[in-house]
Amino acid sequence: MEFWHARWQSQNIGWHRAMFNDLLVKHWPKLNAVEDGKVLVPLCGKSLDMLWLAKQGYSVIGIDMVEQAVKSFFTDNQLEFESIKIGKHKKFSSQPFTLFHGNVLDLEAGVIQADAWYDRAALIALNPSDRKDYVNQIRQQTKIGAVGLLITFSYPQEQMNGPPFALHDDDVTDLFCDGFEVEFLEKIDLEDEKKRGLTDITSSVFKITRISDI
Repeated sequence: MEFWHARWQSQNIGWHRAMFNDLLVKHWPKLNAVEDGKVLVPLCGKSLDMLWLAKQGYSVIGIDMVEQAVKSFFTDNQLEFESIKIGKHKKFSSQPFTLFHGNVLDLEAGVIQADAWYDRAALIALNPSDRKDYVNQIRQQTKIGAVGLLITFSYPQEQMNGPPFALHDDDVTDLFCDGFEVEFLEKIDLEDEKKRGLTDITSSVFKITRISDI
């Protein structure tokens, strides 16, 4: 957590995009998510993708561990907000946006009950030892039938210390093997990322459907 606080404090936030994610725009319609439903965005930062989701008619619920990131989303977009303390988290609201400040893994089960979820950079930001807890949290914060769009980042892990950590296609299949249906949508080569000194860098897109409690 200290790592991410330091990055935000220094504004070293290279993962933040000044435009909507093209893979989100391309693949979200394939999810057939419930219209006007609730979309969960774990480790949301101040992502503009939340604005895109709201423009599609969804209520957007984000979670981030850095309060500066949460507040920046509202101030950058000139949104007035209210905040209240809920358990270990602080909830910031300005409809159709509700952002929680706190650890995504500590949110009490069943608080959100989303119809869909979107992960562009959450799983790859977490330590691999926390991935199973993250998947369990997705299970606890979504309804049966909820659909998710997961975008990964994969490279030879020995070539760089994370985060972001490498998340291979087989990892996704293993992580979501119980209670979820995984559908592969696309894989792209990330040539621009090779300036980091990495080889064989790819991003995969998955549609993941929660089909049961187990």
